[in-house]
Amino acid sequence: MRAGPTSEVLAGSPMWQCQVSSWLGGRLLALSVPVLGGRITAKADQDVPEQISFTVPRYAAPADGQPVIDWRPTGPGDPLARYGQQLDVTITVSAVSTAQTWSTRVGRFLITDWSDDDAGTITVTGAGMLQVVKDAKLTSPSSPSGSLMSETRRLLPSGMGVSFDATLVDRSCPTSMAWAEDRLVALKDIAAAWPALLRTDEWGQVRFKAPLPSVPTPALTLTDGVGGTVVTAPRADSRTDAYNVVVATSKASGRADLQGIATIASGPMAANGPYFPVVKKWSSPLLDTQSAAQAAAQTMLENSMRPARTIPVTIASDPRIDLDDPVAIQRGSDAPLWGWVTGYDMPLTAMDGVMRVDVGVPG
Repeated sequence: MRAGPTSEVLAGSPMWQCQVSSWLGGRLLALSVPVLGGRITAKADQDVPEQISFTVPRYAAPADGQPVIDWRPTGPGDPLARYGQQLDVTITVSAVSTAQTWSTRVGRFLITDWSDDDAGTITVTGAGMLQVVKDAKLTSPSSPSGSLMSETRRLLPSGMGVSFDATLVDRSCPTSMAWAEDRLVALKDIAAAWPALLRTDEWGQVRFKAPLPSVPTPALTLTDGVGGTVVTAPRADSRTDAYNVVVATSKASGRADLQGIATIASGPMAANGPYFPVVKKWSSPLLDTQSAAQAAAQTMLENSMRPARTIPVTIASDPRIDLDDPVAIQRGSDAPLWGWVTGYDMPLTAMDGVMRVDVGVPG
């Protein structure tokens, strides 16, 4: 969870502002883009989880006391052009009663598109920094020559940083395999085989996080009533992609019999019960031991269970919330529900309405 104001402050109708700065190759192009409105969305199951869209006036001053400029891009070096420009986004919340402020950096985005409606407004869209990895296809196949960590660094496009959770144990990659052309697919294969979670942090750096635990320990409770921020929390459930058996195998040369199988053996989703088996198969040459195959299968099984029951919670906007955060939902006298954040839709300005948070509750 990101640092930021308390839930009590957020429940008290604080002031909400965003600062969007534009950078190109390490050079600051605009310290403060005049955002009229927009939203950041994130979905854990997408190749590039984070997306941003916002509008700016065509003519506006970048800051108080500075001359009015035209924000419509006319060249590759303009702040809102799509020639590698990156946007840093920070949300600032101010408590009305105490004037105390909290600034929360929420992400870095690559500008992908802009459009001028010819009526005085420009719309800008962007994607999280994994878009850079997705776009930078390999020009030719290559074989690993090191470990999971060294191959990750080698596969990343030049200039992109990476961090690894301290609990992740590095191991060698088999040299008999070859990466295909898609860098992002290769990094996702590394994450699945480790097992780990592939994410980016608020600075745009790639992160390999440790797998989520089987039981969440909530870092934040979303509640209604006095001092709460929850507006609505409708319930829904789905069988789609809710597997109860995962088989992970190695397709490396000489390892045809290497596999790990994870199964839900009890409860309403038991494979031997009325739910019936719902099987997912996954194969990777990066699985070089039985324990690695079993760990990958178990992690995939647990990941498939989390979003099976999704609760879309509408709350007062909260910049602290990020993907994978463990949260609890408490409504009135109902028993609390524990889960993980699988997606969110966050406003950039106070005029953009409330925030939606998708919480995946284990089945």
